[in-house]
This record gives sequence, structure tokens and C-alpha cells, in this order.
Amino acid sequence: MTRTLYLHLLHGASLCALTLILPVSAGFAQDRQIDDTNEAQVDASGAILLDQITITARRRPETDVDVPISTTVLRGDSLPATTLDAGGDISRQSPNLNFVDLARPTDRYGTMRGVGPLGTPLNSLDSTVGFAINGVPTSAFGYSQPLFDIDHVEVLRGPQGTLFGRNALGGLINVVPHAADGEREFRIDTQIGSDGYRQAEAIAGGWIVPEMLAGRGAFLYQNFDGDVPNGIIGGKEGGIDLKAGRGSLRYTPDATLTIDITGSYSSDDRNNVVWLLKETPHFPLSGSDVRPVNNRDIGQGTLEIKKDFEAFSLTSITSYQDIRVHSFDEFTDSYVFGKYLGMDPILLVDPDDDAGTVDEKEGVFSQEFRLNSPQDSSWDWVAGLSYFRSDFDTYRVMSSSMWPTSNGTTDNDIVSQTYAIFGDATVPLGDRLEVSGGLRLAHDEQKLTGRFVSNGAPGLVPSFYQENSFSDTYLTGRAALSYAWTEGIKSYVSIARGYSSGGFERTLQNAANGVAAQPFRPTTGWTYEVGTKAQLSHRFSVSGSVFYNDVTDGQLTGFDAATSRVFFANQDYGSYGFELQANAEIGYGFEVNAGIGYTHSRLTGQPTPVLPLPIEGNQVPHTPEWTANLGLSYRMSGEGIGVSGDFYANATYQFVGARYPDVQNSVKMDAYHMINAKIGWENERFGVNAFVNNLLDERPIYYAASYSPEVTAVIAGRGRVFGVGGSVKW
Repeated sequence: MTRTLYLHLLHGASLCALTLILPVSAGFAQDRQIDDTNEAQVDASGAILLDQITITARRRPETDVDVPISTTVLRGDSLPATTLDAGGDISRQSPNLNFVDLARPTDRYGTMRGVGPLGTPLNSLDSTVGFAINGVPTSAFGYSQPLFDIDHVEVLRGPQGTLFGRNALGGLINVVPHAADGEREFRIDTQIGSDGYRQAEAIAGGWIVPEMLAGRGAFLYQNFDGDVPNGIIGGKEGGIDLKAGRGSLRYTPDATLTIDITGSYSSDDRNNVVWLLKETPHFPLSGSDVRPVNNRDIGQGTLEIKKDFEAFSLTSITSYQDIRVHSFDEFTDSYVFGKYLGMDPILLVDPDDDAGTVDEKEGVFSQEFRLNSPQDSSWDWVAGLSYFRSDFDTYRVMSSSMWPTSNGTTDNDIVSQTYAIFGDATVPLGDRLEVSGGLRLAHDEQKLTGRFVSNGAPGLVPSFYQENSFSDTYLTGRAALSYAWTEGIKSYVSIARGYSSGGFERTLQNAANGVAAQPFRPTTGWTYEVGTKAQLSHRFSVSGSVFYNDVTDGQLTGFDAATSRVFFANQDYGSYGFELQANAEIGYGFEVNAGIGYTHSRLTGQPTPVLPLPIEGNQVPHTPEWTANLGLSYRMSGEGIGVSGDFYANATYQFVGARYPDVQNSVKMDAYHMINAKIGWENERFGVNAFVNNLLDERPIYYAASYSPEVTAVIAGRGRVFGVGGSVKW
């Protein structure tokens, strides 16, 4: 199918979406009143209305309907406090966003609209879907950080590199915590549940010096004993011990100056199961002969200074992140390889073989200087300079009788720097029409130092040292044309140029054979999008978009079983599809939100260099064709039965369609459904609740490898967790 046909499809789908939205708006548009705050509104009948959340998708505060980008905005209270997988809970409420968790802290990532790594991320900066905390981007190793004390989450689809920097080719997730704004809040929430689940969250905030210095602090503790029994060494795996904290200060000596200082730290210790035999009648059952360790510690400090002048405002954001990862895993599950080799699993038990330790650390420094137009400007613009630096080190000690190159000690350093200048503006062309666009000129530099020492395994070089470097200068950008049908209904058409940096694969797999690493090429892409957004009074909002992605030189990881060598190549691919979302306050205390996404993706052409496997026409890995979510919440005052406070209940249904784990499309991972629910009561001081996550106990499969028609090794998610909780406020 040609690009021209794709664009005709986009145009037609947009007209269909607009035809559906405009008639619905007729009954709402007349009495629409928008208040650009984050507070819930009340209509003339006293019904609670939908929040108006301000987002910063274009590096300035705007309501969602004004942003010509396909977005999903998740309020903090829509993300379950009991979440143990932040990336999964965000993704399953965001159409066409898929979460991948390969059991290790460095291999959690997202794919969006069929754009993502073709395999696993090659280094800490190979993310393609960016992840940011309050607008400050992190690396791929910082993806899916703990969610606590969150105001909202912004999911931005399509290339976001123009304003958010490198490697946001497919889109961006921006997590926005509650700010130190002086609002008084003191609260403790606790939960206890199945499989040793325990949680405590404490929040304290308010004025330290009235109208001048505000502070806010939050702490989260979570524990989960695990829910996967180990049939070899006993006990359970899949456990979590999580501790996280954040503190922030806001200094406002006058109306023109704001200084925000934020510090955070999280320690996320897990013993995730790497491989499980899908065909075992006792699934899930681990056959590991060692207790896996998957730990990640992240410390971050951020200083943001904003000064308002008459002609512009100046913002400086300085941030440093320290990310440390420690993993100890086995490569060969006894049940998987016992069945594959026709052996008793107990004969494969050897804690000293097919296991390895990995220690990785990364220091990430970023600095941004930004100028924004004043609030009363007829042109809305932003311009700035940014600098990004990553100092990465990986130290691996491996031993394996089955995988020849996984023997020895590897010590690699990768230093990456990016310098950039950017600008973006929105210009009105009359009362209803506006044009917007931006450009970013950036320069990447990456230097590699690699060291390998063999453990004496046959066929490998005794040692190997290498140095190499890579640099690139590139331009990304976007352009959009928007038309306001009414005050609350806007349609847009846009085009964006995306980029994902080139560089070096962090493990240098072929060093064991004395083969020097060559840099992988950058990935580039064009995204075409047509959409409509409608905020129809404070009680109903709906949005729809259609898209087409054309990606060149996607970064691919392949494996040749004949030589036991890992290949790295570049592969073109494309995708098209749509998203449709709606949110409604339907009266009598009910609120409904829903979303559906469709993505058709295909690999095009042959990889370079050509790999020994036919893949043209296959589906892009980890790309479900269909995703969907449906949420229902209900709140009722207890006054009618003589009880102070409110009773509430909410439930969410999430669907993720079938996916393939690799470019060969070797095995299909089944679609899965997830239901989360909560019921409770609260007043101004106290609250109690009961919850269940993954009610159907249907474990998502995140990866699968087929060794034979009867042997499939999988990486699976968590099962059902249920419990009760309480809260106190003062």
C-alpha cells in the first residue's frame, strides 16, 4: 500500500471522527464554560464536573483541547495506589501504548503506535518512547519509576523530540508529581493484601513561610512476597521491596520569581522470574536454581528557576540523576531446558553454570534554558538551549556452557553528549485558524571504551580491548494546522520528523570473538496525523486521531543460532491506525472514561546488513493491533443514610491484543484482559477501602521464545492481588 493511499485513509478517518463529534457537541456547546484550573467544577444542578487539567506538552501550560497532539491525560487518582508496575498501569489506560517488561530493570520500555525497539534497547539511550519526570527526561534505565503523590500523567503520541530532546521518536510519557504550592495536606494511606502485599504512603505539604516558602514531602513503601513458586530451590519469586521518597521546596519572594528545588530517591529491589515453561500444568512454576536479583536505585536532584519579565519569561532547569542497577540471573530454567532436551530437570541444576552478575551505573546531567512568550502575547512561542550528558558503565561477569559468548568479564564505558537549540511557536491566522510548528537542531557525540577478559571457555579470545566513537548532527521538527469549529472543538492536521540516536550496543556481545563493535545507525521517522478534540461543557470530552508512521533504520537485534552470534542491524518499518477516547460525567455520581486504539504495523524491506532470517512483511515486535480501556467510577454522599462522608466505587477494564516478541514473529503472545476494582468510604479525616488488582488472575505475557512446538519459555507478569486499606488526614 502506498503512502498516498495511507494519507487518503487518514483524511477519510478524520472526517468520520469529526462527523461523529460535531452532532454530539450541539447540546453542550451553547452553555460551555471552561475554567483553566485543575479543580473540579460544579454545574447549576450541583453535579460534580470533570477536572480541567493543564498540561505542558508544548513546554507551556495549556488545556488539552488546545494541543494539536494525540494525548491521554491520566489523573493521579486514576492510577491505583496499589500499583506494582507503573509502566503497565499507565500503558493499559492509554490507547496504542504497550508496556514491555523483560524482568530486568534495564529492560522495561514502551512501544507506541508500533514504534519501538526491534528487540531490546541497545543501550541506556535507545528508548524511542521517552520517559520524563515533570518535564525532565531520563534514560531508558529510568523508565517506569514508582508512582506516588502524582498530580497527573501526560501521554504524548508521535515524535516529541522537538521540545523534549533525544529519543522520543514514538512519543513521551511525562509524570507530573504534586508541586509544593502551599496547599495544606497531611495524609497517611496504608494497604495490606494477599501474598504479603503491604504498602504505606505518607504526604505532608503546606506553607513554611506564608506566601513565600512552601514545602511538600512524600514517602512510599511497598512489599510483595511474590506469587511464583520455585520447584527447584523452594520459596516464591516475583517479590518486591520498594522504598521511595520525594521532597520539594518552592520559594516565591515576589510575583515574578519562582524557585523550585526537588530531590528524590527510590530503591526498587525485585526477584523477578526470567523464564517460565508455558506448557507446564503447574504454570507459573519457576525452575531457576538460583534466587534472581533485579535491583534499581535512582537518585535525582532538580533545580528550576523561573523569572517573568515584561517581554518574556526565562526558565532554567538543571537536573542530575544517578541510576544504579544490580542483577543476578540464570539463563537456563531447568523445566524449560529439561523438557527441550528430554532430561530430568534435576539433572540441569547447577548454580555455578549459566548464571551471571551485571552491575550498571549511569550519571545523567541535563541543563535547559528556555524563553517563553508572556501570557498576553498574540503569538505563543518558546525557544531554548539544552545540554545532555550520560556517563554509563556496565560490568558483567558471566559463565555458561550453553551460550559461548556469555563467558568472561566485560567492562564497558559509554559517554554520550547532546547539544541542542530549539524553538516552537503558535500563530493565529484569524479567529478560528492557527498554525504551529517547531524545529530542533542537535548534535550527538558518543564515545565507547570496551574491555573483555575470557574465563577460559574454548573458542573465545583471551582478551579484547576496543575504542570507538560516533557523532551526528540532525534536525527534527513538527508543523500543525488547527481549526476551531467552536470554542471547545478543534481539529488539526500535523506532520513531525522524529529521531532516535545512533551509537553502540552496551554489552558488546561479539567482543568474546574478537570482533569490534560498529555503531548502529540512527533511526529516523515521519509521522502524519489528523485529529479532533472536543471539550463539551465540563461534563463530556471526546477526542479522535488517525496516524501514519514511516520509520527508516529501526535498530534491530538478531540472533544466528548456527554461529551463536548476536547481530545488530537496521530495519525499516511502518504503521498506521487510530485512537478514540471519551470521558463523561453522566450524572447521579457516575463518571465514565473509555479508549480504544488500533495499530497495523509491518516490517518493510530487508535489514542491513542482511540477517539470515526472512522478516519482510512481519509485524513490528511488541505491537498489539488492538488496545482498549474502560473505566467506571461512582460516588455517593452518605448523608441519606445518616453517615458522614462519601461512599465510592471504581473499576477499570483493560485489554491488550496479541503481540509478537521478535522480528521473526516466531511465536504469538496471547491477548490478555485485566480488571482492577476498589470500593470504599471516606470523610474529611478517615477512610477505609477494599481493592483487587487483576481480578481475572490473567497473567500478561511480556516475552516468549519457542524452542519447539511443545516448549515455550515466557516472561510473565503478576497475578491477582487483593486486600484492604485505610487512610487518615489531618
